[in-house]
Amino acid sequence: MILAGILLKLGTYGFLRLAIPLFPGIAMHDTVRTAILALSVIGVIYGSLVALVQPDFKKLVAYSSVAHLGMVMLGLFAMTTESVQGAMMVMIGHGSRPARCSSSSG
Repeated sequence: MILAGILLKLGTYGFLRLAIPLFPGIAMHDTVRTAILALSVIGVIYGSLVALVQPDFKKLVAYSSVAHLGMVMLGLFAMTTESVQGAMMVMIGHGSRPARCSSSSG
């Protein structure tokens, strides 16, 4: 529960509040953005495919959380107002879902 509930969002929040504002030139550089967007797409696809084959519900929730946070990174590095707001909404909505799902699965 701690991994999905806190640690995954800590990294995306760090990008949102520290990395992008402190290093805007690097964050806006085409090579860096392309690399992060590519890694985010790979994370979404990998997390989704691994979640599909999980027999254990807690592991399914964990891998789907990884896929959701890949979508957040896609939103952050699309660098539009709407995409950043959408990424923040996904982070807020994602805040309690993994903890509820993990605790209800036993």
